[in-house]
Amino acid sequence: MYRKAGNRALKLVRRSACLVFFFEKGDLRCTNYLTGITVASTPKVLLVLKYLDVWRNYEEIEQLFSGYSATSLRSILRQLLEHTLLIEKDSDQAKREADLETWSIWEPEARFFHFATKHAFELGAALPEENKFSRALLRYRRADRIPLPDADPSVNSEFLRVLLGRRTVRQFGRGQISLEQLSILLWLTWGVTGRLRWPNLGKLLLKTSPSGGARHPIESYCWSLRVTGLPRGIYHYRGDTHHLERLHNGASSARVAELCARQEWVADCAALFVMTAVLPRVMWRYHFSRAYRTVLLEAGHFCQTFCLVATWLGLAPFCTAALVDPEIEADLGLDGSTESVLYAAGVGVKGRTATSRV
Repeated sequence: MYRKAGNRALKLVRRSACLVFFFEKGDLRCTNYLTGITVASTPKVLLVLKYLDVWRNYEEIEQLFSGYSATSLRSILRQLLEHTLLIEKDSDQAKREADLETWSIWEPEARFFHFATKHAFELGAALPEENKFSRALLRYRRADRIPLPDADPSVNSEFLRVLLGRRTVRQFGRGQISLEQLSILLWLTWGVTGRLRWPNLGKLLLKTSPSGGARHPIESYCWSLRVTGLPRGIYHYRGDTHHLERLHNGASSARVAELCARQEWVADCAALFVMTAVLPRVMWRYHFSRAYRTVLLEAGHFCQTFCLVATWLGLAPFCTAALVDPEIEADLGLDGSTESVLYAAGVGVKGRTATSRV
């Protein structure tokens, strides 16, 4: 039987497990990093949250805070529920928090950073690109200077040509890339290129990019938009057997742009590759939150390899961290906790007036 708190029926409730408290300009604030909601806090709120660390019904709460008027207590509980500092049992938020149990292996700072930054495009804004910014390089004016031999960029080397030719492109031609080009991109970036037997760990996978502890948490999903011989759709790449698994038929250019934080130019690419991390693969071996850094670094390794391979193929690559993680994870059917979005790279055909960036 439920009791009423205002116009809301209270089930069993408890404090959210995703709260972080901090001071901002002298005021105490609380953030639920899973929902992205930040509110001002007071000693009264802290007291209520302190004693709601387990599921409690309204009668228990009323007994715990018998010194408060019923009206005041109901008002506090209603606000805490609305701002997700409290959660109701069996609610969607409670289920999302239950999915975070995997993260208990790592300290709170890893999950705080990971989930709080998923709300970046809801909570902040970037400065317009025409704004001036500092280009000053770091200098140690009092340090001794040791001249280095000239680095001659005219050396006749395919590697050097590819390395110096890598640029991020945001304007593409209207043509399609071939299935063969897509296959090479996938294999040389995320494909398994060998195996190495290691004591106590069995056969470890080898790829063209390094992986911390050889855990290889990164997975790749492809949105095929303009690939000859491959229908539009969303695919998962199996790097161990080098094949695609079709997850959804059809892929919309407009939807791809939406997933990349509504960057309109992304809609003109031929294929988008989203990298996710299957975090338990790393957690299994490393029970400290610094291991989370290796996952982020690994995504960067793969992305640079992708851009170099695409440049070698004569294609126009780009990478972006401007992603709407929850929507991508919903489209892929991921829980966002054990497997979560990290980074994206894409490719298109070079246009005649391609706009490149560093």
